[in-house]
Amino acid sequence: MRPEVVVDIEPDAAQTAAGPARQRSPLPKTRRLLVVCAHPFDATVTLGGVIAAFADTGTAVQVVCLTHEQCAVAGEGRRPVRAAELLRAAGLLGAREATLLEHRAAQLQWNPPEVLAAELRSVSGPVDGVLTIDASAPGSHPDLVRAMRAARRVAARLRCPLYGWVPRTWGTDELPHGVLAVDCDRARQRAAIACHDAPGPDDPCTAPAGADEPHDYLTVF
Repeated sequence: MRPEVVVDIEPDAAQTAAGPARQRSPLPKTRRLLVVCAHPFDATVTLGGVIAAFADTGTAVQVVCLTHEQCAVAGEGRRPVRAAELLRAAGLLGAREATLLEHRAAQLQWNPPEVLAAELRSVSGPVDGVLTIDASAPGSHPDLVRAMRAARRVAARLRCPLYGWVPRTWGTDELPHGVLAVDCDRARQRAAIACHDAPGPDDPCTAPAGADEPHDYLTVF
């Protein structure tokens, strides 16, 4: 399926918007990272801190959102708005590209993961890492589950790591096995979130990390 919107953000502009690089915990060395989001809000509200952290290490980050809106009528009028919002937010986070596909929110489950994976590969260049929301927990939103399955197929096809954002559910300071802690700039993430209009009632949205939580967490598949 042809992408609806493809935006290239000049590296100098992204760096200027993002501000000076900040010292962070070590991240896996990645030249080009593909970020797979089910919805535009996922790129900022949930993954914004991690996107900025990777970008600060010099990683070229491409964000791909699979959906625009849930309602076909409302979506036609809001697509340009969503694209402009994501462009501004991606620039603040340091991403170099932002791509929106044509699927409807809450309808991804009708698309086979292999078809979505083929679409993702068609709009992304060579990457050596893929990032998405880990939707393996029971009760995860169907769109997030589909996006994760598609991202897993892309990573397997390219033979690169798949990183999954997970909420903190453990009560000790020791990280669970296979979980990576990422230092996050919450002020910068909030600035990116502010680029969006407030989510509507039909916009699935994963709650962000707590304002006092300095880290996000990734599983490595």
